[in-house]
Amino acid sequence: MRTHSVHPVKAWVTLMVAIVMLGSIIACSSAPASTGGVQESSANAKKAMVIRKKEGGGEAFIINHLKKQGYQVMDVVDQDFTVDKANGYGVVYVSEGVNSSKMDAKLKTSKVPVVIAKNQAASDAGLVGVSQYGDEDKVRTVHILDSKHPLAAGLKDTVAIYKEEGRISYGLHPGKEAVVIAEYPASGDNKKVTIFGYEKGAKNINNEAVPARQVYFSLPTGEESKLTDDGWKLFDAAIAWAAANGGK
Repeated sequence: MRTHSVHPVKAWVTLMVAIVMLGSIIACSSAPASTGGVQESSANAKKAMVIRKKEGGGEAFIINHLKKQGYQVMDVVDQDFTVDKANGYGVVYVSEGVNSSKMDAKLKTSKVPVVIAKNQAASDAGLVGVSQYGDEDKVRTVHILDSKHPLAAGLKDTVAIYKEEGRISYGLHPGKEAVVIAEYPASGDNKKVTIFGYEKGAKNINNEAVPARQVYFSLPTGEESKLTDDGWKLFDAAIAWAAANGGK
């Protein structure tokens, strides 16, 4: 009887193909399933919702700037806003010009990160105490208190946020778990705080854990055109840090 021998090269190729196929099967079966958590947040990070007043104001500057930074932007009038409408977005920006009485009272429960420029809305959301806020005119600079935090945009000490004198808004004495970034003036008493934020899960002024990152950023309506490059850097840092929502 005549037997057929298997060529050693063919046998080696067959073995290699089998090993590769087996490795692929194992890799597929062990790959983690998408949880829709960090991956989903990252996917939505460049989708921003801007809440504005009905008549419009400086929001056009904000919207155009965000678009130049690569964000997809949807603007919503304050009286039409609800927390549910923010689902699917990476960050919500609340303009200083909004009518607080027309905002959804559940803003502080938003699972979408929020950047608030309206100090009264920040108070309503529990970022500062009741009526613990105000405004100041003829201001050009703020003082950075925590230059190492991402919200400081790499800036430190005294920073010129306006090209000419303008108006700022502030919160007084944010909660103990807030990250305090900038104040006016450079008094060191952390009273008139122009930029501060809460990490996801941190306790706000009412001792409530915030469900997503929440930031207060001073930018009164009408002052947008006065911002310096450093002023815009701080704004960009506020939006980006909030949208990361627990990431970098």
